[in-house]
Amino acid sequence: HVNHRIQMMEGKHVVVIGGGSYRMRNFWLDAKKYSIKVILVESDPNHIARDLVHCFIEYDFSDHTRDRLSYKSAIIANSKSQTQNVLSMNINENDASNTDVFSSLAVHLRSDSDCEIIPESFKFPAILKLDNCSGGVGACMVKSKEELKKQFQQITSSLSTDSDFPGIGLSRGNSMTASEFHSGTEHNVDVILYDKTLVWASITDSGLVRQPYYIGTAKRLPSFLPDDSCKQLIDAAFKCCLGIGLTDGTFNVELIMTTNGPKLIEINPRMCGFVFRDWIMKLYGIDIMLYTMMISCGIKPEIPNISTDTIQMGVMVIPSLHGKLLTDEHYKNKLSEMIDRGEVFFLQFIESLEHLSTYEEPFGNVSVSGINPREVKRKLLDICRALDIDQNDYQVDTFIRNF
Repeated sequence: HVNHRIQMMEGKHVVVIGGGSYRMRNFWLDAKKYSIKVILVESDPNHIARDLVHCFIEYDFSDHTRDRLSYKSAIIANSKSQTQNVLSMNINENDASNTDVFSSLAVHLRSDSDCEIIPESFKFPAILKLDNCSGGVGACMVKSKEELKKQFQQITSSLSTDSDFPGIGLSRGNSMTASEFHSGTEHNVDVILYDKTLVWASITDSGLVRQPYYIGTAKRLPSFLPDDSCKQLIDAAFKCCLGIGLTDGTFNVELIMTTNGPKLIEINPRMCGFVFRDWIMKLYGIDIMLYTMMISCGIKPEIPNISTDTIQMGVMVIPSLHGKLLTDEHYKNKLSEMIDRGEVFFLQFIESLEHLSTYEEPFGNVSVSGINPREVKRKLLDICRALDIDQNDYQVDTFIRNF
């Protein structure tokens, strides 16, 4: 079945706008393996994919004055505030009724003065995050208007241009969004859509975030939630995508499962990043990159309904606490030996640890697999203690508490 899909893509030309970061380095080699001819449009003349693609076109993306001329759904999805507010208007086009159930009131903050005029109906605590940027860099909880203004000033002054934190999208500006906080468990739903139809979906659970800047910590695939809750999450992700006009492609939807059902965090109008593609391929044998490219060529994906008894569970590693996994010979060798013995699955997201920031992002993920959730948790904790990942300031057992 997979070979037939690959054969259908042989010799196809696919234009990719923006080459992404180091973590996507295998993307280009895999596309070549599928005999797909990638035409990459990228602003960095020395991008890692330059010599790995069929054709490389250098183009400066820093001018966003014409962005509004591109697809409306992409523009909405790239703004967290627009996503929430369009859905809260309960637009019924695209057969996406009742999407307001999943969305929250969101306020777009461009300046200090915007912090002063938040509507009375807005409830605290709230989550404050950059409106157009990826990765959740700088996201934090605020409990009052005063705290919101203080954090807004601090974050926007330290994250104002692309050089302050390369690769997250600051060239689009550093306006922020404040949205209502919802208590519950966090989940990523990856959906594949074709012609307004849900073709396939997968749910990856997220562990408790690390405060104060909501840095992601742990992941688990497949979800620990019961089937009815998983169905609710997938239905919410599907309706939210259609609600803002995303009808064809692979999208990553972040949701909170509350006691009253799913609530949207944000929609990433693209294929998922970090661990998701690799884990999905490892557990299900499904390469979402291949299906994303098929859809871009107008080929309807036919994905088998594959289940798995295997659980993949892992924890993110951050530069300030775990950089020794890349720089210290003892820990490098220890990790390498564990990988060789098949005890650990390691994914590296950045090439080096040169860029350290208050709002640091993970540089990698260490994960283990197994059948029994309790045994997988124990195995992960043992590995994290052996590699000094589990520390007083990074308590893995807390992060994976719900798993």
